[in-house]
Amino acid sequence: MHTSCVSSHPVASVHTRAASASAFAFASGFASASAFASSPVVVAGRRRRSSSPSSSPRGAMEAEAADGKKIRASRAMDALMRGTLRERLPASAESAVAHFTPAASASGATTTDGGARAGGAKAKAKAKAKAKRARAPDGNECIAPRALVCVFETPREGGEREDEESSESESEGRRETVAGLAYGARVRVVRWTVEEEATKEEDEESEEEDDGTMDSDSEDAYGGYASSSSEDMVRRMKRLRTRPMGTCEEIALTDDETPHVDHIRVFRTSADGKWFVTAGDDKMIKLWSVDGWRCARTVTCSKKISAACFTPDSKHFIFADKFGEVHACEIGSTADPVLMLGHCSAIIADCECGDGGDRGYLFTADREHKTRVSVLPKPEDRTRFHGSAPEIQSFCYGHTAYVSCVRAIDQPASTKKTWQLTKDVFVTGGGDSTVRMWDATTGKETDLRATIYLHYGEICDIATRREGTHVSVAIEGKKELAVVHLTAFQGVPKLFMVGFGPPWDEAPHSIRFDRDMILWGAGVRENDDGSRTAVFMREGNVVDGLSVTLSAEESAGTTLYTQLRKRDISDAERMERKKQRKDIQLKAQKEESKQ
Repeated sequence: MHTSCVSSHPVASVHTRAASASAFAFASGFASASAFASSPVVVAGRRRRSSSPSSSPRGAMEAEAADGKKIRASRAMDALMRGTLRERLPASAESAVAHFTPAASASGATTTDGGARAGGAKAKAKAKAKAKRARAPDGNECIAPRALVCVFETPREGGEREDEESSESESEGRRETVAGLAYGARVRVVRWTVEEEATKEEDEESEEEDDGTMDSDSEDAYGGYASSSSEDMVRRMKRLRTRPMGTCEEIALTDDETPHVDHIRVFRTSADGKWFVTAGDDKMIKLWSVDGWRCARTVTCSKKISAACFTPDSKHFIFADKFGEVHACEIGSTADPVLMLGHCSAIIADCECGDGGDRGYLFTADREHKTRVSVLPKPEDRTRFHGSAPEIQSFCYGHTAYVSCVRAIDQPASTKKTWQLTKDVFVTGGGDSTVRMWDATTGKETDLRATIYLHYGEICDIATRREGTHVSVAIEGKKELAVVHLTAFQGVPKLFMVGFGPPWDEAPHSIRFDRDMILWGAGVRENDDGSRTAVFMREGNVVDGLSVTLSAEESAGTTLYTQLRKRDISDAERMERKKQRKDIQLKAQKEESKQ
């Protein structure tokens, strides 16, 4: 039988009642501390009712008043047990605060070691201060900012073969790398430039050092892809990853009169490389043009933005809010956003568009453990009327926790010919530490036995390579990235776990592959003064020239995925919440007035 600290420690109980009477009187709202002294002992969070009710009307009124005092006293004791009474005290009640601190430490002592008790009290005070910093000014839980990365590329024409030849001949001239980093409410874009001479010398040195062999069991086996790539591909990837970044130059962004004022949660680029969007907790989504690096449009919403993406044709951008609604906006138009579809879930964690079917698919993942596959409307119908995406292709159920990210897989036509039934696939990762591949047409996993169980933490991001053969998985708080190979066996697409790559300098929050199959990421480094710096990384190594620093107050908060986890609420907590509802309280007041 579980009892309260009062019944377990009578001396501490008397000290608490006597010394903190004024505190309980203020916090509970009753007139005198003597009412608390005469209150019944609280056992397991319940009060003991009187066994001798009065029969006269006056006695009934007195008994009712006494019951009210006992209820308020019981709530005050519950507040003491939860450690929230001190927060309810005013700053002027210094004596009550002074008495409350030793009483709480005495009543909470459960060990005979005084040092352990003192250490536990310090740990609790530290945790309470951290929780206080992690709360927004309105009292709600504050979510810490995330470091988001983007790589700006213009697609090359001519197909896959010409793409590789163009990449190889890039060393003959000037090579540029343009990347962006978003952290907090700030966005920075930087361009690195390498001239012809430096690139040629680096490539010649790497070719002389490379003996043509490939050690697939090595820890630094080129990011973990050596075990499932050709030798020529591995040598090419090694050469590209060891190239110098070159001269760094920051690109100035021209914003409008409404800049971001809160944490940015979305940072995505379009397929044609001409646009990118930023959105977040300030309920604004901003469309930026790469031509001039200016803000082309700002859309203000009624809810916070949780996810966004571009359509494959780069004609519309789609975003989801924390009300479970998905909207579409046409690029180049000033018309209001149009509602495309809605989820029963309040939070849509991620959205993505992919090719497939007749018109393409829209994948939306939510905290209710599912992913919805909707048929993407025609370009002329996406913003023509509300509910423009009513056709549901399938629902994907299988995750046992929230789905944090969804990524489309673009496979070459030659690969799809070898598949028997499945033609359009995509992968998801979630809070259950699993990576799953789905058939978009049927909503079923391509192979139930091929689910990747990582068992190391919640999956925060997934990056897919352009040719659709590999997937890199970032795990919350982990510096090692998982490498997953996409293959097929007897005409059935499967996932194959290759292993974990070498540790990165910082645990990445977001990762992206570029057309040269180089993996870029963004992570957060904690400084000695408590501030945090978002850093830009290439294949695990921090690249100088692109970083964003926030103060301890600006970067404080819990992880983003705490709001996606579904809490297990006990019956006692549920009943207590029900008592605090205003409609229940008003109903109780009306019943009391009638009596």
